Amino acid sequence: MFHREISAAVRSALANFKPEMPIRVLDLGCGDASMTLPWLAEKQVSSYTGCDLSQPALNIARNQLEALKIPFQLICEDMIQVAAELPDSSIDVAFSSYAIHHLNTNNKQRLFGDISRLLNSGGCLILIDIFREVAEDRVAYMRNYMSCVRERWTNLSSESLDLVINHAMEYDFPEHPDFYAQQCISHAFNPGQRLAKHTWHEAWSFTKPK
Repeated sequence: MFHREISAAVRSALANFKPEMPIRVLDLGCGDASMTLPWLAEKQVSSYTGCDLSQPALNIARNQLEALKIPFQLICEDMIQVAAELPDSSIDVAFSSYAIHHLNTNNKQRLFGDISRLLNSGGCLILIDIFREVAEDRVAYMRNYMSCVRERWTNLSSESLDLVINHAMEYDFPEHPDFYAQQCISHAFNPGQRLAKHTWHEAWSFTKPK
């Protein structure tokens, strides 16, 4: 899923983000925090809040974050609820990696609105996720992506491959990039900037005006 390439693009994009100021980070669907750790270690971080529905993943994240010696809290709760409860202008960077595509369209819109409310002036949302191609509806996306999975994910057993495919068929609801362009208009973001694209896997930055 191109984690290495996309992570490098995100680190490069964030290298000059408020370099002289400590930043407040919200990680939505953080898992074990492995996608944020490389660039967290390179920034001044005044607070990190991560949320995920998997407590075992959060336990791994806790061990890794403690080694960075930054203030953090980890919340085992739905990202929609966590974002709704945080105060206005309380974060500088919102981050989500391969999590938001699990939400339905209405919840994506609701989350995007809350992220806009939470971000401080000049703050940014870094979104790493699966995106449909412009000509694809969900049925075409599933057909094309699952064909690629069957062809290329050759290290998985047939049972593991079936689990991946069944999970995607039930829980994956990726959007076109145009969907997020509309969210920028609706929620007062600058136009989004694509940081990386590898097949359906993309990284985008959405910033609030200063």
